[in-house]
Amino acid sequence: MVKYNLPTNATEPVVGIFSFFQWIQEVSGGVFFLVIMLAIFVISFIAGKNYATSRAFAFAAFLNFILSVIFRTLGFISNMWMYLSLIIVAASVVWLHADNTQRI
Repeated sequence: MVKYNLPTNATEPVVGIFSFFQWIQEVSGGVFFLVIMLAIFVISFIAGKNYATSRAFAFAAFLNFILSVIFRTLGFISNMWMYLSLIIVAASVVWLHADNTQRI
């Protein structure tokens, strides 16, 4: 595979899809995948609005947590963002439980 030199101060040339995503993360200052996670959270929350708000939030939070585990495993985000996603999932579970006990 041909290595292409990048027009930025990236430390390594792009040789595949993984190194391309590393390059994007480096060029964006580490914000790209956080913005992707936020966008997917908002899109999934809006898509789940057919249900109650607590269910839509729980769905979006759980999907975001799975995505954060994948991104953390690949090294695209730090542990802090993955743990924050876990805390948001826990808060959504509490909200779901409180919402369900009020309806009974």
